[in-house]
Amino acid sequence: MMNRQLALVVMGAVTWFFAAMIIRFTLPLGWLGGGPITLALFAITVPFGALMIEGAHRMVRGDPARVMNTAVVICLVGLLMDGIAFVWASALYTGDRAVLWQGGAWLLWTVGAILAYATIRDARRAT
Repeated sequence: MMNRQLALVVMGAVTWFFAAMIIRFTLPLGWLGGGPITLALFAITVPFGALMIEGAHRMVRGDPARVMNTAVVICLVGLLMDGIAFVWASALYTGDRAVLWQGGAWLLWTVGAILAYATIRDARRAT
């Protein structure tokens, strides 16, 4: 059990870094500032987040009916790292702190979408 949790923590850190790089490269392009491109990025987050959680869950051989546990650990690690980085290392995301909230909004959406997916998936498996 401990190895599984450690693997999920590592996956959470890797996922956090990947998301941070998405923000770093999309903010200067204005892709998270509203409009159709922002809508498209938010929309494609849902299937990619679901695939990421499913892949991580399979890699750690989690209980097929309990994806939420996997999603929670990965999202928790990412959110903790984002909280620290937004305050003390915001240059990782952008040089312009005035637009940092746009990346934060996308991150919150992503975490919410992943947790909603895991909740629905687990509920469907339970019935």
